[in-house]
Amino acid sequence: MTSTAAATASRPSSVPGAPGRAALLRAMEDLALEQGVNNVGLREVARRAGLSHAAPTHFFGSREGMIRALALDGLAMLEDELCAAQERSAHLPGRERLVADGVEFVAFALRHPAHYDAMFRTPTPARGDDVLDRARLAALEGLRALVEQVHADGAIGGDPETIYLQLCAMSHGIASLAVDGLLHDFGGAAGPDVIERIIRAQVAQLP
Repeated sequence: MTSTAAATASRPSSVPGAPGRAALLRAMEDLALEQGVNNVGLREVARRAGLSHAAPTHFFGSREGMIRALALDGLAMLEDELCAAQERSAHLPGRERLVADGVEFVAFALRHPAHYDAMFRTPTPARGDDVLDRARLAALEGLRALVEQVHADGAIGGDPETIYLQLCAMSHGIASLAVDGLLHDFGGAAGPDVIERIIRAQVAQLP
């Protein structure tokens, strides 16, 4: 074996499926649930994952890189779960399909609050992040296509792009309030019925 090959073989794998990377992201998620994404440190993540303190830097480069990786994993999950939800609701009338999509978005945020924070509530660098921005758009592309289809079927009027943006803003707002525990029903924590009622009322007001 050449010296170059030996050096390459001695380095830990940094491919996305490497066990070390997955363990670090699981530890990051667990700690973020306890402390919030922006309060988690690299050494703490490594300790929770049972890896060396250098492991997070090896796989992600920085704390921001690890948050970014958590966000990208979450966006891929969201895209898959929204697609599956839309398939399940394909038999429903148009506006009901929009309601179902909004309910699923909020449900995802409640199931994966650490991912949701990393995906949509952690500021990106001032120079921007084209890869993360494209992933965010891709995760919501199914909603855009759904709005266009429901509009083409005559179930809603108005401008489809404006309605898409309106529904995005609605879902994000409700999800953020729900994740933070700030969505209440006259003194009680908001459950699925309350969330659906709010979404249904918003969809009913669409043109």
